[in-house]
Amino acid sequence: MNISAETDYAIRAMLYLSTVHRVNPEQLATTEEISKNQAIPHKFLEAILRSLKKADLIEGHRGNQGGYRLKISPNKISLADIIRIVDGPLAAVKGERPESVKFKESSKHLTEVWIALRVSMRKTLEGVTLAQIESGQLPAHIKNAIAQPEAWKRRN
Repeated sequence: MNISAETDYAIRAMLYLSTVHRVNPEQLATTEEISKNQAIPHKFLEAILRSLKKADLIEGHRGNQGGYRLKISPNKISLADIIRIVDGPLAAVKGERPESVKFKESSKHLTEVWIALRVSMRKTLEGVTLAQIESGQLPAHIKNAIAQPEAWKRRN
């Protein structure tokens, strides 16, 4: 899986809003504040926040005292929720859902591999919330995965 800059920015913006929410759920964070704190280019951030607002994960208020805050508890927002808003389905093959792609002959079972990959991605990305990441209290399946020695080894 390749995480785009836009997806990375969206996740980090949401984590910042999660931190603000933990301190005061009514507090608004300005785009300038989010941009500076998370080193996200302002231009990208504005577009990302519009997408997240349209998806009802955040709410925005205009004016001098305006800004953004989470509309849903960070305990209920998974990484998968954010990735789907920014990039669409978690696993796609040639822009289509894995079960929609049909292969022939020696490749006919490749669809099953892509579906298995999607299952694995769902388990990881749907199984961790903003609140867990922001607090550092990651779920057992994440801790177990990163405890494996090969998890930290780069492969070409």
